[in-house]
Amino acid sequence: MPEDVTADQPPILNVETLATLEDYGFDGGRIAFRQFCDRVFQPGGPRFLRSNDGTLVIFRQADLRATAAMPELSALAPNQLFPGLLEDRPDSEEPVGYAIANLIQNQLFSSNAPLNPVLRRILLKQVGPRPVGARREGTQAIAAGLLQNLPVGETIDLVEDIAEPLIGRFWGNQLGMTDEEALEAAVHARKMTPMLYLQPGGEAFRRADAAAKTYRAIVETASMRSLQRGGCPFVEEIATDLEGVDIPDDLDYGGHVPETAGAFVAGNLFDGFHTAAVAVANTVRTLLDHPDVMADLQDAPPERLAAVVAECLRIEPPVIGLNRYVRTDIEHAGLTIPAGTNVLMMWGAGNRDPEAFPEPARFDPDRSQQGATTFGGGAHICPGRFAASLAAQCLLAGLIESGIRIQAAGDIDDWIGNHAMCQMRHLPVTLERQAG
Repeated sequence: MPEDVTADQPPILNVETLATLEDYGFDGGRIAFRQFCDRVFQPGGPRFLRSNDGTLVIFRQADLRATAAMPELSALAPNQLFPGLLEDRPDSEEPVGYAIANLIQNQLFSSNAPLNPVLRRILLKQVGPRPVGARREGTQAIAAGLLQNLPVGETIDLVEDIAEPLIGRFWGNQLGMTDEEALEAAVHARKMTPMLYLQPGGEAFRRADAAAKTYRAIVETASMRSLQRGGCPFVEEIATDLEGVDIPDDLDYGGHVPETAGAFVAGNLFDGFHTAAVAVANTVRTLLDHPDVMADLQDAPPERLAAVVAECLRIEPPVIGLNRYVRTDIEHAGLTIPAGTNVLMMWGAGNRDPEAFPEPARFDPDRSQQGATTFGGGAHICPGRFAASLAAQCLLAGLIESGIRIQAAGDIDDWIGNHAMCQMRHLPVTLERQAG
């Protein structure tokens, strides 16, 4: 219940009195997430919730959209994400978690204004809708080549045999990486998954930290090699743009300016390698439940493929939620959310809010995606959304053109629990060539 303060200020939202995520069955991962949405959106359900550590949970689509647009709602800066890990120390004394922290501090996701919009513009020049759209033909060629070389009638893992190679080569082509380097980067990005567990275990987190170090070395080395050789506009333009950034580091709020183009690329493309591969896999997983959709896509234009992918990812969003921080008081829904409040933005839940998407469990590629929160919202919306969508579209186009049908071949619900994402460990399928 809210607390009254003054007649002039809306009452303060008392987070401690709210029901918890646990009350509604959520403890991480896609299976719990689905159960949570089924319960929380029942008539008379709560407006807000809290996590066990007192974090305010925002999950309704209208509230997500409104608060995401508020500059007072900040991204978590490096020192908030990784308290104490980024202190200067000899390499021999780097604690577990340092490699992850040192990588993620280069992400624009861990920065706020004035730095965030500057870094965002630099990245969007390379991964915005126009440059990504120009790569459609090349991405379709990658997808077609992958499908051509896969066995027909044998069980394969769509995650490791299609999604990761497709995404790896997509980014590898932009960075001048070899196919081997690109795939290795995608594999190590997946191995970093435990950093996104809600309750990270000691050994799992240690392995994720080691994977982060390897992933960064692969991507950063390849990027700097391409920069030195020349002829790689993606890295060269980032390097030039970074030289013009004159904003001091502020690890407590503003963020960190990457020291090199390689550091910038490695940090910001972690999600490009990891989350985009999850998006491709989740797209196929959704279509396994709706096999008739692929038949209707024969000779479909790109915009139709885009609509199908958008609906697949509304139903199976890669990201469940991300954390934010209230820097100064926010007034919303007749309440004051006080400065210092930690906030969990449950982006995935916004897509299953029946107030925004009637019959949210129904697959409907003709429905409007206006207001979808698949990739977040506001100033910190995911800039990699265009690449993830394009890769999934090109895979569907490759399946249609080659006459290949994907069939389930085992447990297709091997979802990782205790997780901030809807991510499968494996997706066993077989490829079948259709007659004609």
